[in-house]
Amino acid sequence: MIELGLKEREGLSELATDDILVRLALAGKCGRVWIPATGAASYSVIKVYHYMYIVGVTPKKDRAVSLWGTIARHGDGAYIIPTSESWIDWLVENIDCRYRNYSRYVLQFTGVESVELLQELNAALEEGLNIDKVRPEDYDILLKDMWSEDYSACFDNSKDFAKDAMGYMVYKDGEVVSGCMGRPYGEEFIELVFASNPEYRRRNLALTAASNISLYLEDKKIKPYIDVRNQHSVELASRLGFEFIKEYQVYQIYNSED
Repeated sequence: MIELGLKEREGLSELATDDILVRLALAGKCGRVWIPATGAASYSVIKVYHYMYIVGVTPKKDRAVSLWGTIARHGDGAYIIPTSESWIDWLVENIDCRYRNYSRYVLQFTGVESVELLQELNAALEEGLNIDKVRPEDYDILLKDMWSEDYSACFDNSKDFAKDAMGYMVYKDGEVVSGCMGRPYGEEFIELVFASNPEYRRRNLALTAASNISLYLEDKKIKPYIDVRNQHSVELASRLGFEFIKEYQVYQIYNSED
């Protein structure tokens, strides 16, 4: 397969799906795009950071081998997203390394019903705790603990984290104990992670942190889609002005033996 530059993607509109990142990538606004080296571009691999979509018509024989080679080389650890049932079947048949699959969830911000309630939620924060925007220096700290490492997993390195991290964290004596943060992809799509230190769970801390994101979106009058990793995050987001859109399957491959 061959990779197309940002300005070389005209004529690929037929491969577009309802996935926002697919549309942005095919429009030449972000990400990486691969198409078959010869013949019509009837399928494609599209990667935007750690989201990797496979779209179009499933190939066979030599083309299938070439496609799997592209996925294997560039998809280690990425969220590989088959965009149809036929792609799910194709992927399972062709995976020849370690992998796991699970569900992720998409919601859309539709607006805050009561700003006052969210403000009251913040005002009720326990004494000794404070909420602030995520700090660039939090990257290495979040990677150290199992409960918080998913925050940093949205980013390739500390430089990306410092540039793109969006969200609010709950701090106690300067140490992160809970929060809601992630990575925005423009104003249309945000990957969000809700998490709390086990010692601070069942205190509505992640909910309170996330309420500040809702207040921010309400103030900016933007209604992005968000992507979250589990049902608990869906439940929290649903209390903050986000409407459930869909559940979808992702696959992660692991080429290393670690």
